[in-house]
Amino acid sequence: MSDSDDKQSPTERLPTALIEELDTLESPELHAVREYVDQLLESSQPPIEQQIREEASGEVLDIEDQGVYTLVKQRPPSQSEGDSKPVSLYHVTRERHPDGEETLHWAFLGDVHGEV
Repeated sequence: MSDSDDKQSPTERLPTALIEELDTLESPELHAVREYVDQLLESSQPPIEQQIREEASGEVLDIEDQGVYTLVKQRPPSQSEGDSKPVSLYHVTRERHPDGEETLHWAFLGDVHGEV
């Protein structure tokens, strides 16, 4: 997308027929359209597990997709595989920024002791 496209309003970037159709919709229908668009955007993203493995700073040991968030257990990069230190647990979500870009948000939950 060029800089000139970024400066255009959404109505200037969409086909006139689509805008006219959207203008006829009531609130419940508009919510359904938004949900459909969100699904399209989500399906255009790589799977979250793939993104996590690409972005992880250490060795990923386990990924549990819970739908709206994902739990990730990983060994820090400075830790060797045979090390008995705990692994780190993260809460990972996709985060949409105002410019439309989506990134992963990693929240450290703590260290996991015992069975990994």
